[in-house]
Amino acid sequence: MSVVVVAAPQAAFEVASMKVNPNLGPVGDMPKNADPSPGRFRVTDVPLRYILEWAYDLKDYQVVGPDWIIADDRFDIIAKADGPATEEQMRPMLQALLIDKLQMKVHRETRDLPVYVLERGKGTVLVKDAPADETQTIANENGRVAFHNFPLSRLTFLLTRRMDRPVIDLTGLNGTYDYSLDLTGLGFNGNPPADPTAPSVFTTIQEDMGLKLEARKHPVEVLVIYHAEKVPKP
Repeated sequence: MSVVVVAAPQAAFEVASMKVNPNLGPVGDMPKNADPSPGRFRVTDVPLRYILEWAYDLKDYQVVGPDWIIADDRFDIIAKADGPATEEQMRPMLQALLIDKLQMKVHRETRDLPVYVLERGKGTVLVKDAPADETQTIANENGRVAFHNFPLSRLTFLLTRRMDRPVIDLTGLNGTYDYSLDLTGLGFNGNPPADPTAPSVFTTIQEDMGLKLEARKHPVEVLVIYHAEKVPKP
């Protein structure tokens, strides 16, 4: 296992506030910046894990820390850079804010984790390049889930949410595509599907997409939070 110490970023927001939100509303399924204005960042009633995912550009299974960061404690953050800034430019600013406000200490590690690996099969890959002007949609078409103008990361995100371990894309297919597959045989969180006679997701990924899904251990870089205060520093 390799360990990399994460240095505090030098970039910082011009003005920012972070406070505890006691409301504990429903938890969403992915981190988002709620303010689309360049150079501004805002989240409301969000667990720390989701904020960390946005700040460090990680998947949820790449964030390791105390249980309370998952859902039990929520935060509001409103921040503004000193001028227009992209999301990529604001990520280190948010990292610096979290390190300061929560006295957070983190490092990166590479761990061998149990995952499902999505790879190319032996035959033809059955995904099509999406037209550049096509609208991104996910729809149920004749009992199949159809993805239009999406990268394969959208499928691996969906599978990770519904299966009992993360799904990692090793296909090397880095564009945006049109693809569809039968997911009626896929339960949630490793549980049996509603229709036990439906084909498994391992079968449909091979038959419908020309890919294969295989269980194994794989090196995954994770961010380890080994200290964070629950109440932000004023």
